[in-house]
Formats: sequence, C-alpha cells, structure tokens
Amino acid sequence: MMDPSKSLSEENGTENGWNFESATNSEDGFHSSQESITNKSLSKNDNQVNGHGNHGNGIGNSGSHDNNKINNHHISTDDTGNGNGEKVDKNVSKFSNVEFPSNEYDDCDTARVDISIEVTESSSLLNNSMDGECEVDEKVNKKNLKNLTLEKTWLEVPGRSIRRADSSDEPSGKSPPLENITLEVPQVSFAKNEQKFDEVRSPMFRSPSLQRLWSVLSQTDDMEVKKKEKELHLKIFVGCLFLVIVGGVIGIYVVYRQHLLEIELGKSIRFNEDTRVLTVTSGGDPLYGHLGVNLPYPMLPMDCALNQNKSNEVCLRWKGFAQMKITYSRHEKGVKCYRVSWSSLSHTWQPKDCYGLGGGHWYGGAIMKQSQAWPIDNVVLNESAYVSGYGEFGSVTERLWVSSQGISISVDSDIPLFISQNSAGNKQLCFASKPMHPYYAGFQDQDLQLKYTVCSTSNSVQLLRFLRMQKSVLKRYPNVHIMKKPIITLDLKKVNLSQELGKIQCLSKNFSDNGLSLCENFHFELRNWQAINGDLNIGKQAELGLEDLRAKGCSVVLDVDTFADISSQAFKEGALKGYWVRDAGGEVVGLMRWNNQTEAVLDVTNPPAVNWFLHRLTHLRDRYNITSFKFSSGEIRRLPKYGQFFNKMVDLNNYTTQYIVMTTRLQGGNKAATQVDTAFSTQNITQYTSVSVPMKDGLRTVIPKVLTYSVLGYHFVIPEMDFMHSNTQVLPDKNLYIRWIQIMAFLPVMKFSNTCKFDSHTNQIVSDLITFHQNFTVPRILNMEKDVIKNGDPIIRPIWWLAPKNEDAQKIDNQFLIGDTIMVAPVVDTVSRQRRVFIPNGKWTRRDLGLSMLDQVTGPKWVNYRVPIDSVLFFTSD
Repeated sequence: MMDPSKSLSEENGTENGWNFESATNSEDGFHSSQESITNKSLSKNDNQVNGHGNHGNGIGNSGSHDNNKINNHHISTDDTGNGNGEKVDKNVSKFSNVEFPSNEYDDCDTARVDISIEVTESSSLLNNSMDGECEVDEKVNKKNLKNLTLEKTWLEVPGRSIRRADSSDEPSGKSPPLENITLEVPQVSFAKNEQKFDEVRSPMFRSPSLQRLWSVLSQTDDMEVKKKEKELHLKIFVGCLFLVIVGGVIGIYVVYRQHLLEIELGKSIRFNEDTRVLTVTSGGDPLYGHLGVNLPYPMLPMDCALNQNKSNEVCLRWKGFAQMKITYSRHEKGVKCYRVSWSSLSHTWQPKDCYGLGGGHWYGGAIMKQSQAWPIDNVVLNESAYVSGYGEFGSVTERLWVSSQGISISVDSDIPLFISQNSAGNKQLCFASKPMHPYYAGFQDQDLQLKYTVCSTSNSVQLLRFLRMQKSVLKRYPNVHIMKKPIITLDLKKVNLSQELGKIQCLSKNFSDNGLSLCENFHFELRNWQAINGDLNIGKQAELGLEDLRAKGCSVVLDVDTFADISSQAFKEGALKGYWVRDAGGEVVGLMRWNNQTEAVLDVTNPPAVNWFLHRLTHLRDRYNITSFKFSSGEIRRLPKYGQFFNKMVDLNNYTTQYIVMTTRLQGGNKAATQVDTAFSTQNITQYTSVSVPMKDGLRTVIPKVLTYSVLGYHFVIPEMDFMHSNTQVLPDKNLYIRWIQIMAFLPVMKFSNTCKFDSHTNQIVSDLITFHQNFTVPRILNMEKDVIKNGDPIIRPIWWLAPKNEDAQKIDNQFLIGDTIMVAPVVDTVSRQRRVFIPNGKWTRRDLGLSMLDQVTGPKWVNYRVPIDSVLFFTSD
C-alpha cells in the first residue's frame, strides 16, 4: 500500500514534479504531441486544496490529501496499448475535494464510460501481465472537464488495469479502497470555453468507486454547463433587449418627427426635410412634389417658424440659399389647400419645384398654338417663359392645373414663371422663377419668389367648383344676341364687300322656306377694314359695303387691335403724348415687326392712353352702327422686348388682364358683345373668347381646346378654323367643312366663312345645322344660366364630369356634354362614317337633328354607330 505521506512525484522517481512525454499508438490511430507538466507536487493538508496553476498547454496542481479523500486528479493519456503503464499526460485538469469512499471492488470489474478515462492507483502499477487484469471499455465523447473541451470521436482503449496502490501482486478479488488515482484520457484538443458538450451516454459502472467518481464529475460538469447556458442566455437576452430599445428609440424619433409635420400640415400632406419630397394624398394615388430642386444635396434646413405653436404652418430655411413656408388651410366640402412660398436668400439661387404627373390624368394649363392634348399627361414642353404666344403656348396661359385625382396646382400671377413638362422623359411638371426675358428687366433687383397653392378633395368636379367660387364668378351671361345668330367672317383684303354680300344671298334662299332673311339671322365680322392700321378709318371700298349692311339692318362686328403703323397719324399723336409702350431704355417708343409692318402697341396701363383709344372706337361705333368689336391683340409675344410701361409689371400676363378690362368699357347697349382672342385671370368678365384651330390639325384638336377653356373657367368660347381668314382662295375639304359646322352647332356661338362656295347639298346641310343650333342648342344653354352663375359649372363639360372616377371617361377627347343631359359625339375626321361612343352611367336616348328618338342605351359601356356625312351623333338623358 502506498504511503499517503509520499507524493506522487516520489513514487515515480521524480523530485517535486512529474515529467511526461508523448507517445503515439499507430494501432489505435491516435497521435499526441510532446508536452510537459513540471514542478508539481502534493503536500499533505487535510481536505484543502492549496493551489493550482495553468501554463501553456500543461496544468500543474498542488494540494493535500487525507485518507479516503481524493484531493487531486490528473487527466492524462496512455495510448501505448502495450500494458506497460507508460503515460502521456495531455492537458491535465485539476479536480479538488472529490470524496471517493473506501469500498472494495473486484479486480475484474469493468467500466464502460463515454469519455476515455484510465483509472489507476499509480502509473507504476499499470501492468497488463498481472493477475486479475480487467478490461475497461472506454469511449470518447465531447465532454467538458473543468472548462476544457474534449473534441474526439469514439475511441476504444482496451486492456487497462485497476490495481491497489501498495501491492502489484495483490490477487484478484476484493480490493482495498482507492486513496489516490490518476485519470488518464486520450489526446484531446481544446476549444473555447463556450462550447457545450453532449450529455454522457449510458455510463455503466460495476465498480461503486468509479460510479461515485463518475457521478461527481458528471454533476460538476453539468452544473458548469448549465451555468454557462444561463450566462449565454442572459447575454443574448440583454443584447436583444438593447437592440430593441435602440431600434425603438430611433423608430419613435422618426415617427414623432413625421407626426409633427403631419400635425402642422394636416393629414393629407407630408414633407420630408431630407429628400424635400412633398406628398399630397386625396381620393386616389398621391401626388409627389420634389421641392427645391436647385438646392444642394445633402443639406438639411433649419426651423424658421416664429410661432412654434402654430400648427398650420411650417417654415424651413436653407442657410444662404432659400426659405420656404407651407401653410395649411381647410375649407368647406372637404377641400384642403396648402400654400407653398419660396423666397430666395441669394441673387444667384432660383426656386424650382417639380411635380410628378403619374397616378391620374391632368388638365388645364395653356391653350397651345397647334394641337391640343386632352388630357395633357404626355405633352412634352421644354422650359419656356409661361406667357401667351411664347414657345408653343397659344393665346391663353392660365396658371391652373387639375388632376383627375382631385388635386390642383395654381401659381400666383406675380411670379416670372417658367415651366417645363416631360422634358427629361420623367413625367414631371416643373415650375421655376427666373428674372429673364420676357419678364420685366428690373425684376433682377428683387429677391426671387415662387408661390403657388396645392388643393385637394375627393374628386375633380368638386375641386373645380371650389376653385371657381374662390374667384369672382360671372354675375350674368354676356349679351346673348351674338349667341342667337351665326357669325360669317369676311376678309376685306381678299374680297370686295359689295360683291361678297351678293354671293351670300345663297344663304337667304336656303332659309326662304323658313321665312328667314340674311341680316336677321347672321352677324358679319369684317377683317382688315382699315386703310392704315391704327387710324381706325374705314377704307373707301369697305365703307360702301358697310353702308349697304347698315341700310339692311345687318349686325356688324369689327375686328380691331391696339397697334398703330408708324405711317399712321395715330402713331405720331400717341408718340407725342406717351401712349405707346416704350423700349427697354424707357425713353422712346418700342417698335416691333408684325405682318411685314413696323408698329407700336398701346400701353394699356396708362389711363390717358386707354381713354384716348376708347374715345376713337366709340366714335367709329356710333357713326357706322357697329354692333360689337372683336379684339385680336393682347398677347405678350406682340410686345417689345423688355418693354417699359406706365405702371411697372412683374408678370406680363397682367398686361393681358388690363387689356381685357379695357375692352369691357365698350359693352354698352342691348347689342353690344365683345370678343377677345386672349385671356388671363378674366373668368369673371362677361365676354366671348375666340380660339384659333389650325386646319392642318383637322378636327381632332377642336374639342380638346374647348374643354380646356371650360376647365379654366371660360364658358363662352368661339372656335375659329384658320381657313376662315386665310389669305389663300383655296377651299377646305368639303367633308372637313361639314364636320366642322356639325361641331359648331352644339357650341354657344357658330362662326364660319361663306358657304356659298360649296355645292347646294353642302349649303343645305349647313342650313339645317344653323336651324338646329337656334332651336335646340341656344335655348338649353340659356336655361343653364342659373347653374353656371351659382356654381361656376362650365357649359361645355368633359365626359368625366358625370363619372369623375371612370378611367375611360377621363381619357375621352372627342365627346363632350352640354350641361349634364346632352352628350355629343361628333366625327372628327373627314373620311369616317362610323365611330365608337362611350355611354356614361344611366339611360341615354339617341336622337336625330329633328329630335326624333332613334334608340336607347344604358351605360356605362362602349357602342359602335354608323354616322353618315349629313348626320351627327348626340344623346339626351332624362
């Protein structure tokens, strides 16, 4: 029996320490590298561990032991497989204060464990040749022993002996208690401490001593594993909780900031300060606006609101560039408006905002010189000054755009506005403020501004009614005398008036069956009647024909303008008195070329000049019994470049407004009715507005132009196809002419040139259409006066007026309504004899020009119809 007072190092013949060397068992496929554990000793100290240390890959332990106590255990390996007890200690771990009761066991007791453990009393007692030798069937599994990780597949290590410590000759049978053991383990590799090992599989011990040892080791390891599991779970929980808290704080900040903006701007609009995207929601897809396009990125604004408690206003400032305010207002019938105001803080920065045209269809804007689109979504416009006559813009440039989603954009009139649309193929409508020609040159001395209002409601019909009521609407219809009789245009440069009047007698013959006379049923509009433009003197030849018309009681309309040829007496008089628009220097008269003539233009901002001009017109009217005048000028393109006015103007469109206001002063008497060729913010003025229709575009552009005027608030529109006053004697296509008259028969006023140049069949068709217009169209338009005056509803309406949300109705450009009960579907080309018609919701009755019922159809749906040249499709609804 080994002396307990002796250290293990002494038993092994080594002083104060153990030396171990690696060995390789090629049979078992096991390899271990050379490692050492030195300077380790055991000293006697009851039930107490004195110390232990780790260094490199070796572990040294020192401690004390008492009887029946295991104070120190070493994990080593013996892989020689030759039974000589040669050990290779690999990565020894210390287990202290492990009680191992002294009970006997059989020499041949075997143990099957899930980790390779060699149990001996001493390395010197291992001898496979001794009697009582027993096999210990050992297997290796992943197991955590005191923070060390064993990673090895299952391994069989046969032939290990368990012997008493004091006698190698002890016969087999019962063995005395073990007092000191060494646990030997095959070569292992060490991983990080956090790896968890599988549970030990089926430990089966026949030796009670080994059972106790295994139980203690297992419990110790399980406690360590569970402890580490809890620590790991706690760390994971704390980490996740931290991430949730951080994410929540960020989310709350973002939502809170957006919520503040929504509170300030209302529920239908949001503005992102980082991207400068304004989002407006209504009944359909939202409208996205990219504001401050010319501002640098990335650049965040500062809050510049003076009153932080003001919930309906946002003020943001980009230092050194611009300041922007958005003000929210709520109106009746659910209309919400947002006013956007930009102010430049630099003389070099120019405001520019762009709005997407997607998510709906758009209407309004300008009357174009050539083809008119309806809707305007796909129109391409390069950036141009938004004034009448410039670029592709025609005689009317209203600053109002309306979406089928119930959203509108209206730009203030005192802004030097430039616009572009789809110019980069990006489906955007852009507004920019620029101090450039043709706007007032002195505007460069001022800070640039861009101001506009965005309004939204449930649909476009309610929105248009709201917008019309925000302005001064019509108080009454214009004089209906001009509505009741068609207008025949005569160009006195091309024809002799007396001779032309003789040719017009054909119309009287066509009306003879109805007892109608020429002068009772027509107005005659005379063009190019002045001897020298500006003097307002009728030429001798024209004067003879005019006297003849007056003698017959005919209604005469004179086409006039505000220009004066430099050879006229009016030019000389006006130049001396300062009545003409001056040039950029402001000292002399500004001249311009027009129709191969050099002319001056009247300064309508000068009250004495206006009085002088109107006095001369009044004298002419009274002398020749003129019914009314048609004013053909007023467009901005016919003003001198950088012209100077009596009253300075930032936006030259205001010149058009003052021009039209001047014309209203001539509306006196029962027969007076003024026509104008242009308009700007004059929807409340009782007048007729002429619109030119290029013949090369055919009939397809007539209805889109009329509908655009209606959406903009101009109800009494008179289309004029340019062949009516062309300098050529070439006749238009007969079918084109008939289809043109068919459209005119459903509009407020009919205007055309002499039809006697066509055959009798054509003249008869025209005669029937004139009669229909007088007996059917005009009475119904007059009956709508209260509705038009009260609500601002247009007379001629788009099909979507009855179905604002219908996608088909929103795109129809060749049908229109008169009020809500008459739908017209004319043929808009010269060859077709059939067409497809969209029938709105409800029951509609198709009628002929005699108002006889042809059939009935219930919508909404599409229907195909035959349309001969002498008929026009129209429907009535009860």
